[in-house]
Amino acid sequence: MTIQALPIYHLTPLRYYEAQPHDQPYCPPLLDEEGFIHCTAGADVLLQVANAYFSDLDDSLLVLEIDPDRLTSPLKFEPPASPKSAGSDFTPEPDILFPHIYGPLNREAIKDSFTLRRSPKGLWQMPKIS
Repeated sequence: MTIQALPIYHLTPLRYYEAQPHDQPYCPPLLDEEGFIHCTAGADVLLQVANAYFSDLDDSLLVLEIDPDRLTSPLKFEPPASPKSAGSDFTPEPDILFPHIYGPLNREAIKDSFTLRRSPKGLWQMPKIS
């Protein structure tokens, strides 16, 4: 099985992220429900996941770039947890493993963040670098 290149990324609605206490580790809702934080590796997979699971999002979509070496919670590369969840038809390649963070995301592990933008057709795409 192929492990994607690092760094890893986590997608979250911008308003949700901004509403979290910035002096505490980041804990998205699915951490309590599933026991880990969903992440992706590689820009191509990032956009596939964004368009599959956040296509109807009215908010800005924030990408957290995470340095795995700075994580305080365990990181595991595993098959997708539920590829058909949330009504998505996203089916990743069978050999792709996804990074899962098993615990809160300590803020020191977040290297960078940026928002995705919409194409004229409404698909999420990477921001233009000027």
